[in-house]
Amino acid sequence: MNISYLHLLAFIFTFQIVFGQEESSPPNWGIHVGYATQQVYPFRNKDYKFTQHHVLGHLRLKQFQKGGFKIDVLSELGYYFSKHQLLNKWFTTTSSFDHFPEDFQEKMLAEKNIHQLAAHLGVTLNWFLSPKIAVFGYGSIGPMWTSQLTERLAAGFAFSDNFGFGIKVKYNESIWVSSTLVLRHESNANFKFPNSGHNSIGLRLGLVFN
Repeated sequence: MNISYLHLLAFIFTFQIVFGQEESSPPNWGIHVGYATQQVYPFRNKDYKFTQHHVLGHLRLKQFQKGGFKIDVLSELGYYFSKHQLLNKWFTTTSSFDHFPEDFQEKMLAEKNIHQLAAHLGVTLNWFLSPKIAVFGYGSIGPMWTSQLTERLAAGFAFSDNFGFGIKVKYNESIWVSSTLVLRHESNANFKFPNSGHNSIGLRLGLVFN
């Protein structure tokens, strides 16, 4: 997936400046856990298997009011643990892999455990159905470090893009419970080969504290 990351980041920062007036609000932070896989619609790529668990923390940097919406700008830090396995051996026989060792195909076809650390800048667009229930759209982007080479993504520096929709419910005066359907793409913006990237979709559950 070819994405102009600098343009997207510039858009997010511009978003802070252009939209509405900033609201005075108490500090907001949250902790979230999630599970995702690529073996479901709209992906279901038969060439590889990919599942992922993650823990993500966020801190709200600013909040804006625009009409009936509240816009939160978030800083996020996450740890992702993935299991990946190549199923189609022909991904290891392209000319781009010719100079790898003889056992390269065997290593690429083995199941891999992948560790990732990611830092995101995110935005949520919140629409309150009532004082205790809100639905929201979500997007975030940022750099990450990934521990393992796969046939689709080089190890080391890459990017993480996240988009989703969710709902949050007020539990008490200081705690909200949130649920988010998240689509995630990992790639390195063609800085390295390979760069087909990993895709996944999953559910994220969290607690948000004021």
